[in-house]
Amino acid sequence: MLRTVKYGDTSLIIDLFTESHGRQSFMATITRAKHSVRSMSFWQPLSMVEFSADLRPNSGKLPRPSDVRTYYNYIDLPFSPVKTSLALFLAEFLAAALREEKENPSLYQYVESSLQWLDMVEHPVAMANFHLAFLMHLSRFLGIYPNLEYPDLYFDLLAGCYCDRQPSHTHYLRYAEAQALPTLFRMDYPTLHIFRFSRQDRQRILHVLNEYYRLHIPNFPELKSLEVLHELYS
Repeated sequence: MLRTVKYGDTSLIIDLFTESHGRQSFMATITRAKHSVRSMSFWQPLSMVEFSADLRPNSGKLPRPSDVRTYYNYIDLPFSPVKTSLALFLAEFLAAALREEKENPSLYQYVESSLQWLDMVEHPVAMANFHLAFLMHLSRFLGIYPNLEYPDLYFDLLAGCYCDRQPSHTHYLRYAEAQALPTLFRMDYPTLHIFRFSRQDRQRILHVLNEYYRLHIPNFPELKSLEVLHELYS
């Protein structure tokens, strides 16, 4: 589940990324009763649900989910302030990055398995670096993975590759940061705990990754939850 928008007193417009149909919007009737099939608890950020819906095109109305059930119950994520903050950020980021995304089972599996890994991880450093690795490797599934071959003096964020001359625009990394990229992009979930960053380092990496996505995904917005992450690691 990517995001919800309240519609009247008893309904939500729900944006989801589905395995078989990509991004889809639905209209759900809700109630405050905890154990109801219409409970708000089904529609929390990054919740994983299964349901039935009529997706016939040109019906003129948003489809309504039925027979809703949770197919993965988070164990630790809802109770960890750090993990909850990361989940809110990732939900907002994915809502922006997957705005026009069609059916992409590999991407779906990547997001699903990554969130389950975050739910289970216990190492504080691995937890703190999770969103960085997630965003770096997400770019591969979206077709915007940077070309990190042949490191040179500069890395052009707009072109997504190295260059030997300073670009004419401002979206580039200088030598020290440019040279660190291949090592940084080798970071994956099993090795997250090895990468020890200062608060400033982590914020800088996140800033660069966010800028990279804004350059390569049309109309990528300013993310409100970025400030929450900055506060979290301050």
